[in-house]
Amino acid sequence: MKKMIVFFMLAVMVMGCMSSGAPREPAGGKGPETAGTSAPAPARGNSPDQDRTVPGTSPRNSGGEAKTARPAAVRTAPTQTDAELVAAAIRQGNCAFLYAYTQREGAERPLVTQANNAIRMYSGADGGTGRYRTNRMEARVRRVPAALMEQVFVDPAAALPGVVASLTGGMTDSFLKVKTLHDWICDNIAYDTAMYFSGRVSAQDYISVLKKKKAVCSGYTNVMNQMCSLAGIESIGINGYSKGFGYTGSIGNNPDHAWNAVHIGNKWHLVDVTWDAGPVERRTFIKRYSTAWLFLDSRPFLYSHLPADDAYQYYAPVLTPADFMREAYIPGAFFRYGLALKAEDPEYNNLIDGGFTFDLVMRSGNVLLSSELRTPGQQEVEGASWTERKGTAVTFDFDVPDAGEYRGHIFARFTNAETPVERIDIGTFERDWLPRAEALFNTENPGNRKISAGELEYFRNSYYKVADNGCYYFLEDQFDAARNTAVMKIHRLLDLPTDMLENVLDFNIRAAPGYRGFGRGIVKYPAAFSAYGNAANTQLLSPVKGVLTSGETERFVVSSRDFTRVAIIINGEFTPLEKNSRTGNFEADFEIPAGITELAVYGSKDGRQYTGLLRYRVVQ
Repeated sequence: MKKMIVFFMLAVMVMGCMSSGAPREPAGGKGPETAGTSAPAPARGNSPDQDRTVPGTSPRNSGGEAKTARPAAVRTAPTQTDAELVAAAIRQGNCAFLYAYTQREGAERPLVTQANNAIRMYSGADGGTGRYRTNRMEARVRRVPAALMEQVFVDPAAALPGVVASLTGGMTDSFLKVKTLHDWICDNIAYDTAMYFSGRVSAQDYISVLKKKKAVCSGYTNVMNQMCSLAGIESIGINGYSKGFGYTGSIGNNPDHAWNAVHIGNKWHLVDVTWDAGPVERRTFIKRYSTAWLFLDSRPFLYSHLPADDAYQYYAPVLTPADFMREAYIPGAFFRYGLALKAEDPEYNNLIDGGFTFDLVMRSGNVLLSSELRTPGQQEVEGASWTERKGTAVTFDFDVPDAGEYRGHIFARFTNAETPVERIDIGTFERDWLPRAEALFNTENPGNRKISAGELEYFRNSYYKVADNGCYYFLEDQFDAARNTAVMKIHRLLDLPTDMLENVLDFNIRAAPGYRGFGRGIVKYPAAFSAYGNAANTQLLSPVKGVLTSGETERFVVSSRDFTRVAIIINGEFTPLEKNSRTGNFEADFEIPAGITELAVYGSKDGRQYTGLLRYRVVQ
C-alpha cells in the first residue's frame, strides 16, 4: 500500500520531474528539422538524401490533406503494366497504392488478391517481432574492441565497418542484427538538445554525428541507415509528423520528425532510434533505453508517427492528418504491455458532459494498470479517476472538477517488475534519501553496517543532478550488474518504491459547455491500492465515491473471487463484510464513526494476513 502512495507523490512532486515525452521537432515550419541539412525526403538505400520514386501517391497539399493518385496516372513509362506496378508497390510496402488499386474499376482479380494479401500482412499484428522488444540491450554492444570504439568517434568512415562487423558478425538473424545496431546507437549517441532548441540544425550526416556523439532525429536516422547498409540490410529514412516533445494536438504543414524502416524478408519494419534512446525533459536529454518503437507494427506506430508521404504508412486504408490528430497519444510501451483499445475512445481531445468512460483489453493478467487526472501544471487531481478490472477487461472512469483543461493518464507495469526510481526532486534526494543511505554505512558499530562503502558509492553515483529540472535522474547502465544490485538493495532497505509505473496513454479532457464538473475540492472516487488493481476478479460495487460522512450508514458491497475475507479495519478493529450466500458478494451496512479522517477496506486470501484494497476520505 505504501509503495503505491509514494509513487503518486513522486509523480506530481515537481513539474520539471515529469517526462515531456520523446523528442519531437516542432511542426509548422519553425522546427529545426525543416532547416539546414537535416531531415531528408524519404529515401531508399544508404543515404536518406537520395530520392525515392513511389507509385500511386502524391504529396500533401498546403492544407495538409492526403491525396492518393489513381494507379493509371502514376505509370512512369508506357510499358509498365498493372502487374509491374502492383509488384513494385508490394516490394515497397506501398499499401496506399495497393488499396487504391483494389478499389479501381476494372482491376485484375489476381492482382487484387495479391494487393489484399500484402495489405493484410502489413495491417495485422506481426507475431514474430515482439520477442525483440525486450527493453534489454544486447551484450555485444559493450564488446566492441576498445581500439575500434576509440577510432569510430574520430574517423567514422574508416572504423564504422569494423564496429558493425563486431556487432553483427556471425549473426544469421536479420532482426537481431538491426536490434543490436539500434542498441549501439542508443548507447552511444545523445540527443542534441542545444542544437534542437537553437532552431538551427546542421551536419546530421553519419560522420558528423559520430564525431560529436550527438544528433537530432535525422542524425539518428542517417547513422542507422549507414550501419544497416554495412550489415547488408536495406534501410530507409522517413519524414513525418509526431506526437512527442512539444505536441499540442495539431500538426503543421512541415514534417517535424524522422525515423527508419528496414526491409527484412518480404516486409518493411519500422524503427525509431531517437525515441528509444531516451526522452527530453524540459531542455535536458535523459538517457533511458527502450525498445518501444523497435519493429512496432504499422497501425500502432501510426498512433504517434504520421509519414508525410502515405506510401510509408505501410497500412491501408491510410490515416489522414485529421485521423492522426483526433486519436489519443499512445506510446509504444502501451503495446509492450499487451494492451488494446476496445473502441475509438479516448480521442486526443475529449469534451465530457458528466463522467467519461472507456475500456481497454489486456492480453496478459500480469499487468497492473492505474489512472490519474492532472492539471496542465502536472498536479494530480485527487479522486478524479477510477479503474475497475474484470478479468482481462479494464474500465476507466474520468471526470473533471470544473471547466478547466485537464490531462488523463493511464499507467502500467508488470506485476513482478522491480525498477529503481528514475527521477526524484533534488530536496528529497539530498535531504532524505542520501543521508539515510549514508546512515546504513556510517553506524557507530561497524558490525551493524547494512551496506558496504562500495554499495554506498554505487548509490551516490547512480543518480545525477539536473538543477534546471529540479531533479536527480537515475543513470541507467544495464551492464553494470554490481551497481544495479546495490541500488536495488538500498531501495529495499530504505523502503523506497521499486514498483514504479510507466505512462502508456495520454489524452486531454475538459467539460463540455453547460457542464460545470463535479466540483472543486470534492473527491469523486475512492483511492485503490495495488492489491485491488492486481486483482482480476475483485470489484467494488458500493459505495463508489471518494468521500464518506461520519454518522451516516453506508452499504459496502465487494464482489471478489480473489480474496476469501474482506473487512473494514479502523485502529486495529475489524468489521468483516459477510459473504452473501445468494450473490456471493461481501456485504455490510456500516455506520461511519466520528473522529476519523479516512477509512480503508482490506482483503485477505488466507484469512490471516490482510492487505489494503480501498481508501475513502471521511468528513465530519
